[in-house]
Amino acid sequence: MAKEEPYDRWHKARPAKDETECPEHPGLVPSADHGCEQRWQARWRDKDGRQRSRNFPKNRKKAALAFQRSQRAAVEEGRDPFPHRARSNTSTTPTIADYVETFLSRHEGRSGTVDSYGYRLRGHVVPALGSLAVGNVKRGDYRDFLAALKNQGMPDTTRSGVKKALSVMLSMAVEDGHLEGNPVSGIRLPKGTGRGVRLTWEHVVALADEIVPRYQLLVWYGSLQALRSMEATGVRRTDMEAVSGKQLVEEQRQRGRAAPLKTEASRAPLAVGAFLWEEYQAHLARWRAPLSPAALRRRERRGIAPVPVEYSDLVTVTRYGTPVWEGTLCREFQLAKQRARARGIKVPEDATFRDLRHFADAVLVASGLEPRKVQARMRHGRIAETMDTYGYLVWEVDWENAPASFEELYGITPPPGLPKAALLPRSKRVQRRTGAAVRR
Repeated sequence: MAKEEPYDRWHKARPAKDETECPEHPGLVPSADHGCEQRWQARWRDKDGRQRSRNFPKNRKKAALAFQRSQRAAVEEGRDPFPHRARSNTSTTPTIADYVETFLSRHEGRSGTVDSYGYRLRGHVVPALGSLAVGNVKRGDYRDFLAALKNQGMPDTTRSGVKKALSVMLSMAVEDGHLEGNPVSGIRLPKGTGRGVRLTWEHVVALADEIVPRYQLLVWYGSLQALRSMEATGVRRTDMEAVSGKQLVEEQRQRGRAAPLKTEASRAPLAVGAFLWEEYQAHLARWRAPLSPAALRRRERRGIAPVPVEYSDLVTVTRYGTPVWEGTLCREFQLAKQRARARGIKVPEDATFRDLRHFADAVLVASGLEPRKVQARMRHGRIAETMDTYGYLVWEVDWENAPASFEELYGITPPPGLPKAALLPRSKRVQRRTGAAVRR
């Protein structure tokens, strides 16, 4: 009995005797499709005896064989082979623009994930392909679309994000019967090298000086605790005070509302250094002290609504007593960056609040801290993410510009081999920061 194999589209199954052999594969005769990406073809016959097929990439022979066997077994058992279904009538097949909205309304992921997918699909996919029916866009069309994004100057990491959102959406279209298979699955894009923004202690201290004082603590949460922007704005007093010397990370704020963290690994207790604790206490004394009767009367005269009780536990709030939204924090961060650059501090122009988290990872890795401890601080599910994702950011740390010693900043016993500047306590450091004007 002949061994079962998927059909090889690169070579003829019944070549003529006088045909030339394939130079790459002796003993075989090349077909007109030789060299195409989809080399292997799974074939089976449905219950009516009609032949069906599905193509697989050149490096997926085993997958093609397994699929072929599963389809044939389904027919023998009287089941409907998947993913073959009768094609929907083109007139009833939704356009990509319409299906994007269907996909976003039905996706059950975190709200942040849905927002991210919506931004990528509405901003990039819909303008280019939105008017076409879902079933009429071929694999080559998606390749051309992704290539066009690269020609427009889009970084590879951003293109990968667009492709991921598109692939997840098309997988749902397969489940809904609009497609027989995901045409984006298997398309490979170059791995991005990262943005390469490198912050230093001089940059971080300048940003903390120049951002409005009400939001200064958020800069320290980002650079010392490696908190994401909405994790920083969601810190509560109970998170800081429930366990002595620790900060609990249990939730974040999205659009002002409490929301789950990005991953389960994001939930963790973090050591709090003396520097951050002092900044926290000063912040509470200045911005979260109970309002005096006169201040309450002024708010009432100005028509400012009373501070909701539900926000009373938040550490950082706006001047109206409400949670800080991401857009507000991003805007204030950009303004602080501009003011720092005006002072002569060359903060990278494309730096964002997210880069404070990258800065924390780079400092800890460069300081020689054990990788597992760095992973715990960054709250990554896998150590490879800690070392690989941010590994390119490691550089020599300018400890002489740090606001305090390593232990005071991170609440961790300093690893061996640190320079003397990293061990110098805050009380003995020369104050190098220029006085920043107090802004309200």
